[in-house]
Amino acid sequence: MSPGRVRELRSALAEAIRAERHLFVNSGSLVATAVVTALLGAAFWLVAARHFSQAAVGVAGAAVAAMTLFGFLATVGLGTLLMGELPRMRDHRRGLIDAALLISGGIGIVLGLGFALIAPLVASNLDPLSSSALAVLVFAVGTALTGAAFVLDQALIGLLRGGLQLTRNIVFSLVKLLALFAVAMAATGGDSVAIYTTWVAGIVISMLALARRFHRDPEDPRGPSFALLRRMRLQAATHHVFNLALRLPDLVLPLIVVSLLSAATNASFYVAWMIASLIFAVPLSLSTVLYAVGSGESARLDERFRLTLRTSLGFGLLANLVLIVAAGPLLGLFGSAYASDATATLHLLALGVFPETIRTHYVTVHRIERRIPAAIPIVWGGTLLELIGGAVGALAGGLTGVAIGWLAAVCVEALVMAGDVRRALEPAERRPDQSVAS
Repeated sequence: MSPGRVRELRSALAEAIRAERHLFVNSGSLVATAVVTALLGAAFWLVAARHFSQAAVGVAGAAVAAMTLFGFLATVGLGTLLMGELPRMRDHRRGLIDAALLISGGIGIVLGLGFALIAPLVASNLDPLSSSALAVLVFAVGTALTGAAFVLDQALIGLLRGGLQLTRNIVFSLVKLLALFAVAMAATGGDSVAIYTTWVAGIVISMLALARRFHRDPEDPRGPSFALLRRMRLQAATHHVFNLALRLPDLVLPLIVVSLLSAATNASFYVAWMIASLIFAVPLSLSTVLYAVGSGESARLDERFRLTLRTSLGFGLLANLVLIVAAGPLLGLFGSAYASDATATLHLLALGVFPETIRTHYVTVHRIERRIPAAIPIVWGGTLLELIGGAVGALAGGLTGVAIGWLAAVCVEALVMAGDVRRALEPAERRPDQSVAS
């Protein structure tokens, strides 16, 4: 390539970054959050794998997945609602955020208590969750704080203050890692409860650290604005139904593995899924911020779509090429059993970045065009297909079967959704008219 052509490409890239500053800055904060939390999360599970039994790590992984699942359920769509509504508001923003945090936390406590007490009756591998009153309490509090953290992080993106959510997640990742290392060094014979307790401690400290920087807004009245939030409950419910379908496979698959296979097998799956999720974070982050930015300026949607779609697919190709040689060594850091059990699984899961890119952009265009109801049946159908595929795969082919079943399902989803994504890539004047639904 000639020097002149290189300069032209460099100039074009610089211009694209300037034109889409908010998109790149806030996407960058989300990607940075994913990278930092994944790397420090890998270190967390590496310490756990080295100092605790594989069974304890498997149960702890399932507990964290359940905490995340029920914390997500506790958001009831409030995080996504705030991400879209806060940029349009001039006042009452802090009161709205406070009300959403309290509601999410309260729901999380109830869900966490219920799961910790009922789940061991269904799956004996989850008995440690109810082994003591303290174990139940820690799980319930962790679920509540997880839900509140989800809402707060999305609210900060809506305020275009991605740096604050990045700070919170860095503090969370560092604290839980240091706490786990301290427990491991104490050599007290800790079990799975000790592992997920350090996880909860990280959330607590990160929320306290953020509160010091995000304490008061003099333009807002003090106290939560429950009345204002109540008027938006229908919008929040719609977002929640949509979000629930999108997140369930990510959060339920580890529970399927630990229930149908074993805690030790789930430890290997959890690590492989964590690495694959880091790859998925790029298209997810780009499309998430594309929604926040594009909802207020949809005229250039086709240009932004082409930019984020190409970036996501290019990154996915690069990541899969790297994993051809790196998958085994990466898993081997956690122990030889992890590499022997899950290398093929990781290769299969990583291929999912391509259909996941289609799905995240399909979701974004429906959010921006306010056509969420039209997409809900398709997204829910895909969710059920992924869960069935993972469960059938587990029964038929063990850990590798889970990955094959899930990958086949997301490929079917991508084929169904590709038409709308292709339409969004076309210039606005060439698209067919679309009716808008709230």
